[in-house]
Amino acid sequence: MLIYSGIAILFLIFIFVITRKIKWAFRIPFLLILLVITYFFLSYFKESVRAVDELQWFEIGPWKHILLFVCMLLGMATNYFYDYIQARIKAKEAKESGEEMVIMPRLMWEKLVLPFIISVLLFGYFWGEYGQGNMNLPAIFACYQNGFFWQTILMKVKQK
Repeated sequence: MLIYSGIAILFLIFIFVITRKIKWAFRIPFLLILLVITYFFLSYFKESVRAVDELQWFEIGPWKHILLFVCMLLGMATNYFYDYIQARIKAKEAKESGEEMVIMPRLMWEKLVLPFIISVLLFGYFWGEYGQGNMNLPAIFACYQNGFFWQTILMKVKQK
């Protein structure tokens, strides 16, 4: 769980830095520091890749978990942008039809970050249901799909 929490926190920090109105003179060093932390975080698991010869690197220990977790986070981000684009389309259609007081939606980093906060819980649910199998394309798609439909999965977790 510490690995997944660390990845989620790195994503949160990255999104926060990108979406804030911070001067580039401060953004670039901060993002470089974040990149260095990520490098050291991932290089910590470098020895596990050398330990097992018969498996591919992405099927070993934390790498499998990390890749699936990142796929789930990408699904969550895709869900946010999908909803945002749909809201913009509805607003443009309303504006073209002549409605008054049409408010164009804005990108809100809070709505993008919200699923990242509970991502560890959702990944635990995914791992319990599907994670014990081999690392293959259907597992990656299932993890991405769980991220995209995170609200539905959260309701299932709450019911259990």
